[in-house]
Amino acid sequence: MNLNWKRALFYLALNVVVSACTAWGVLTLWGRSHLPPPPPTPAVAAATVHPLAAATPTLPRFVYTVRAGDTLGSIAARFGTDVETLLALNNMTADTPLAVGQALLIPGRAPTPTPVALSPGDLVISGVLGAGILDDERVILAYHGKHSLNLQGWQLDDGRGHTYIFPAVQLEQGGALQVWTKGGFQNTPVDLYWGLNKAIWTSGATVSLRTPQGKVAATYQVP
Repeated sequence: MNLNWKRALFYLALNVVVSACTAWGVLTLWGRSHLPPPPPTPAVAAATVHPLAAATPTLPRFVYTVRAGDTLGSIAARFGTDVETLLALNNMTADTPLAVGQALLIPGRAPTPTPVALSPGDLVISGVLGAGILDDERVILAYHGKHSLNLQGWQLDDGRGHTYIFPAVQLEQGGALQVWTKGGFQNTPVDLYWGLNKAIWTSGATVSLRTPQGKVAATYQVP
């Protein structure tokens, strides 16, 4: 009797374990088959690539100073362009008069200046004004030669590491120009700007004017 009771208890426990395992397996399979679908993958918009606009190249140009007897036609013929281009480049009309000393923009590159034989005293440094004061300081050049002189490539220096190289600027007989130490302004046929941020001319300093080849053409000592 006691043996039968123990056997019945064993089979009852075994039945409980088997039933539990079966139920767990059924629930697991059911859960897997009834899982909610995964959320949709959000669509990624394709990046729009905008090509960079090509930079507009700046055409070369140089400044020409109008001389006595010049016309737009003669200037255009001299530099291989036409009157319409000169008018457009300089914001002029056909009725705009030319004046001696006027600065004109010319398309292309400046021609290599023809060397001019200078006699002593043809080109001089006539003075330094406003020495020591940046806003007023400038060197004055005066030209007494008989032929037009292009100063492109000429140099002005103080012998202490400051050198100014002249752009294409024309001097006529009796003409003069100023080289200002300061910057911030556009060059004109009679006013050139060095672009320094401090005054450089002091009493006793020597101003030297040199040809493009480095030969001293004129000197001046600041009083």
